[in-house]
Amino acid sequence: MADNCTRTAAALSYTTLLSLVPLLAVVFSILAFFPLFASLVDDIQGYIFNNFVPSSNQQLQVHFQQFIETAASSGVIGLLFLMLTALMLMNAINVALNDIWQAKPKRNIFSALLIYGVVLLVGSILFAASILLTSYVVSLPLIADGGEAVTGVKNILLVMAPIGVTGIALLLFYVVVPNCEVPWGAGVVAAIVAALLFELAKKGFAWYLLAFPTYTVIYGALAVIPVFLVWIYVSWLVVLLGAEIARCLTTFEHNQRDNGASS
Repeated sequence: MADNCTRTAAALSYTTLLSLVPLLAVVFSILAFFPLFASLVDDIQGYIFNNFVPSSNQQLQVHFQQFIETAASSGVIGLLFLMLTALMLMNAINVALNDIWQAKPKRNIFSALLIYGVVLLVGSILFAASILLTSYVVSLPLIADGGEAVTGVKNILLVMAPIGVTGIALLLFYVVVPNCEVPWGAGVVAAIVAALLFELAKKGFAWYLLAFPTYTVIYGALAVIPVFLVWIYVSWLVVLLGAEIARCLTTFEHNQRDNGASS
């Protein structure tokens, strides 16, 4: 509350809503350059909606598919503007995390955009590679045609894969993005806690929508828009809470080190 994380989450939600389609269009355009991933674009999109959006809404996915296809076919100039919008989202995330760490930006705008571009490129490839690896492991004959015990292992892999992807992404957020030194140990703990909270929030939010269909009653067919915006807000609250945990752990570690040195 002291760091105004609720207000920051609201601002990031608005920025994310504007930048999400350009960001996904840029990511899918990047993956289209790699023959290994080009055929997996539809599978990756389905994976995102099934594992990172509560109670995957078919209507929402169809709309996003149409938006992304339109954005991706906008030509080179249009793609550059889409990338700029996606980079603006990454810059907003950078500013938010640095505010929590009370760290001042050390990079000029050009070097920052270059770093964001590299992160976007590498992150897209790693994300697609993790999905490809998970699909490959699950489809192995030993697992696909195994008994009940092997089926249990397969189900565990399918459940843990999105949590692992979320945890790795959050770890990079907490350690690499802030313009200060963040211990990897603090980042790992914060990423694990935030990834588990994200999964619990997803299940809880899906239950709430089924048990209390208030948005559907009020907005009707348009309910998908406010529901998705609220989910983005909840997601950013979880991400920022993880950043606060990482900062607290780092402060505690520094205090312990200072006390040990003084004694």
